[in-house]
Amino acid sequence: MKLITVDVESGVPAIPPAQVGEQWILVRLHGHPLGLLYPDGRGCSSQELTRLIIERHGWAIAAHLAVDGASNATSIDDLSRLPRACPRVAAAPRAVLTAAVCTRNHASQLPECLNAIAALDYPPHLLDVLIVDNAPEDDSTRDVAARYASFRYVREPRPGLDWARNRAILECRGEIVAYTDDDVSVDAGWARAIAAAFEEEPHAMCVTGLVVPDEIDTVAQRLFEVYGGFNRGFSRWVYRVDVDAGEHAARSYGGTGRFGTGANMAFRRAFFEREGLFDPALDVGTPASGGGDLEMFFRVLRAGHALVYEPAALVRHRHRRERSALRAQLANNGIGFYAYLVRTAQAYPDQRAGIVRLALWWMWWWNVRRLLRSFVGRSDLPRDLIVAELTGAFKGVRRYQKSRRHAANVLRTFGAPGALPGATS
Repeated sequence: MKLITVDVESGVPAIPPAQVGEQWILVRLHGHPLGLLYPDGRGCSSQELTRLIIERHGWAIAAHLAVDGASNATSIDDLSRLPRACPRVAAAPRAVLTAAVCTRNHASQLPECLNAIAALDYPPHLLDVLIVDNAPEDDSTRDVAARYASFRYVREPRPGLDWARNRAILECRGEIVAYTDDDVSVDAGWARAIAAAFEEEPHAMCVTGLVVPDEIDTVAQRLFEVYGGFNRGFSRWVYRVDVDAGEHAARSYGGTGRFGTGANMAFRRAFFEREGLFDPALDVGTPASGGGDLEMFFRVLRAGHALVYEPAALVRHRHRRERSALRAQLANNGIGFYAYLVRTAQAYPDQRAGIVRLALWWMWWWNVRRLLRSFVGRSDLPRDLIVAELTGAFKGVRRYQKSRRHAANVLRTFGAPGALPGATS
């Protein structure tokens, strides 16, 4: 069953019984996500759902209304009395935003992604949509892209997700570059929420957002959420390293997975002009298998810029449906995370001690400890998934060097991409 979104100011519907899997509900007020509800598969009436919303998210609703200055914020017992409009409506967007979809050989699932982007609530003259077809095996992605007359299509021959991300930067027309993936559907307010976060946080160079499951139909999809998923919470957070005071990014924020994921991240284009492009030796399509997004989050913070997590920048992710695919994903997560750590330790000697401490602590706390707990019945996670990520972590320690050789071979074969106008050396 697809995730149901309930905007409480528009009325609370009855929820039908789940026909397959589990029925999850995302609760929002004035476009701001408040949390998730997990009713049983029998469905529930409007009255029962109202009771659950007030019971689980009443404080969040009251806090939102208090900030709004709503006159009826003293009682939320009757959700039908909530104001339909939010008085804190952001000003009309002013930034030109490039929405970049980096894809490879996934033409069959691309229309769902592109249809959601086509429905974005963003001024058309400020929205630039770019489809980057990464080293395709055929023309099927180009044929799908041709159905969307206002979208641009480019083919990036160098295989690897970070090569595709870099091509998007070189091709973008916007001052903001917002990335999403072909297995994601963005919310109608996604682009507007990103632009508003950058407008309200002038020191921010990166904005990430909330990622919720598109569906929970299989055991593998539910297990991914139990394992940690992509959800980073329902409140805005602003992260920044006090570089002038000597704070070390690795010590405070080396575990950059807490900030979000590459399926929902945006940057000011000016940041890439100052700090450089994505490392093509990282992420999907290379021996490193991941880590390109994590490394860029770290680079933002190490440079002293702010990184904003904005849950209103919402997307839905289609999780792997099969257990074998989930196991491979978690193994690649382990490889990618430790490849990122190795890359960071090599690139920034002043951060090396903090990175080593993080690597050792994470290996114990996240991997080994959970494996040991699984032997005494204290884990909700199947042991094979824990072992897959643990094995990947050990592999990742050596993968970055192999991935650098892979990137060098790609350069010899295809040559270097163009330079970024305005970049500083």
